[in-house]
Amino acid sequence: MDISNMTIDDIRQQVEEQIDFDRLEELNAQLEKDIRGILDSCGLYYRIFSRVKTKNSISKKLFNGKYGTRQNPKKVQDLIGLRIVLYYSDDLSIGREIMENTFLRTGTWSRNDFNAAEFRATKINGVFKLPSEHFKLYTSELWQLPIDTTFEIQFRTVFFEGWHEIEHDMRYKSLLPDDKFWENSEDLSRILHCILANLELSDWSLVQLFEHLSYNHYQNGNWDLMLKSHFRLRMEDKEPLAPAITALFDENRRLAKQFFKCEKITLVRELLKQDYIPKITFDLIVRLLNESTVHDERISAYYKEHDPLAVKTPAPARKALSPLDSNTLFHLDIPLLHKPVRDVRTEFHNASHIIYRWIRYKLSHVFPELPAELETLSMHLPGYDFQCFWQPDDFLFTAEFSYIDDQMPGTLWHITASVTSPDHGSTLMFHHHTRLHTPTTALHRESFSKPSYLSELSSKIGLVDLERLGTQGRFVNTDEGFIALRHLLHDPERRLPVVVITQHQALETDNSNEYREGYDMNTFPINGTRLAKVIGLYSHVYMLDQNIARQLIVNGRKDNEVNHGGILIFWPVSSGKETTVYTSQMIREAHFDYNRFAYHEQNFNEKAFRSKLAQIIKDDHVTH
Repeated sequence: MDISNMTIDDIRQQVEEQIDFDRLEELNAQLEKDIRGILDSCGLYYRIFSRVKTKNSISKKLFNGKYGTRQNPKKVQDLIGLRIVLYYSDDLSIGREIMENTFLRTGTWSRNDFNAAEFRATKINGVFKLPSEHFKLYTSELWQLPIDTTFEIQFRTVFFEGWHEIEHDMRYKSLLPDDKFWENSEDLSRILHCILANLELSDWSLVQLFEHLSYNHYQNGNWDLMLKSHFRLRMEDKEPLAPAITALFDENRRLAKQFFKCEKITLVRELLKQDYIPKITFDLIVRLLNESTVHDERISAYYKEHDPLAVKTPAPARKALSPLDSNTLFHLDIPLLHKPVRDVRTEFHNASHIIYRWIRYKLSHVFPELPAELETLSMHLPGYDFQCFWQPDDFLFTAEFSYIDDQMPGTLWHITASVTSPDHGSTLMFHHHTRLHTPTTALHRESFSKPSYLSELSSKIGLVDLERLGTQGRFVNTDEGFIALRHLLHDPERRLPVVVITQHQALETDNSNEYREGYDMNTFPINGTRLAKVIGLYSHVYMLDQNIARQLIVNGRKDNEVNHGGILIFWPVSSGKETTVYTSQMIREAHFDYNRFAYHEQNFNEKAFRSKLAQIIKDDHVTH
């Protein structure tokens, strides 16, 4: 595919249309898993990082003119990239050998060339064909873009890993050429080369240090430590070398020296030959090296009777299936608003269709045949289930669907929603329940998930909990308003919590018209309007004028710290929970174990406390 005449937007569109990035992520994860298995089996110290190039990164790379043109038909080869960071510099050659014997390499290894007067970052890059057994995971149609079905492996040492990150951002991604980057700063360029020299010296010195340490242990007859410091592999060093082998080495130091002289690559090759290694121990090291290199009959005879490889692969344990944990992420059962000027049947139809459109959109790729209009139906696919019951003459709409989560393995979402009329046309009841079913071993779990259609349902129909809910906080500055609030607080029919925020500084009457809401938000401990935007569809938010707040009685008494700049949460009467009280002093002195607003320039404490209140309401909402 010739892309030489394409704009970057055209290229980006082709990338989005042709490449299935979800499948690539699966392929990348499987590659990383397999490489980890290989490196773990031979005990190398390493860290591995992997990535699939982003859409923008691919588009920019293709657009720069180096790929997919008639003059240069070269293809991008690092759509998938893995970086293996090794702890010891002498493991670079070992890692390179392992990869080229495991995968099919294309071309030669790319590495820096050095001369005696130059210091450059050590790096080794190789490109390999994606194995067919891995590429089976990419079930989508193959792209036509100039992108090869290959992946790149980069080897680095720990010391140079940080340097490569700096170089990549400050040089490789820089808009300026390197000579311009260091223009008039040649002294700093020299310092940079000194840093590189120190990194290279550190890599070399670390290996030499342990080699000298290994020799010292050899001279002192510390055979376990000699093996550990010489081979530098992840191993089970709590199990000492067998006393019989230790005695042989004590009697014959030349025999011990033969093992000291064995190269690390020899041991790694022997480890990789094994089908199963329960753990790397000193005895296993001696046993493998004796078999491949030393060939001492006494050692062979001992390990014939005490073979560290004799532990066979454990038989798969029979395991019964376990039930999933079930967690409520959102639950709301409240009436819908009925306006006298509207027909209740029309309200029922509109509310039901708002919910159905949301469901239809979520399932559009799974069940593309879902009709635009509501009807009773049932659809099933592996991992997906949808049932809808529609009986408009009886004011009955119920929907239930479940689906597997493609980001959290083993996780199932289960959602029910309904609009009904218990009294056959006088009032409408709305129900929504979102549950998440997860394995007991799941590390990441959602904690709250409000359906996105709730805002539309609120604005076009209306949600009611004795009064209409909304995303605007209510300001109370009259006796009549306070009486209405007091009735709401004590009404046993109330279903949702009420957050009451009291004013800590009175607003001058003459200035009230200067504010859009009729009050200055800075005179309250937190911004009630912003809080209502977050929780206003499943709780009530009130702000009390300071003069009105003086009438507030909590737990049988008035409290100045509460009535002036305090915050209260009145839970539904049916919950039996006592009112949660935050005095003005508690709010001023609040400390947060997690405060993502710590570096905001203004009111970071207000934002943090407002966020905390919202979380309290959410947490309570999903547990009742």
